Amino acid sequence: MTPEPSHEPTGHGAAAHVSPPSWWPLTMAIGVALTLTGLVINRVAMAIGIVIGVASLALWVRDARREFHELDE
Repeated sequence: MTPEPSHEPTGHGAAAHVSPPSWWPLTMAIGVALTLTGLVINRVAMAIGIVIGVASLALWVRDARREFHELDE
């Protein structure tokens, strides 16, 4: 016979934080896809993909840091 599960909350009682929706993961994926396609097709497409990927990564990190700092307040 197994014990019945308790219905008491576990942890510190704080709700889990979920990030809001963002376009940056999509733009990062487009940049990576264009970079890899550029490896096969030509260097111009690869360079554009690298620029898009690096820019979207930087902006994604910027937004995540802002959100993290707002949690402390």
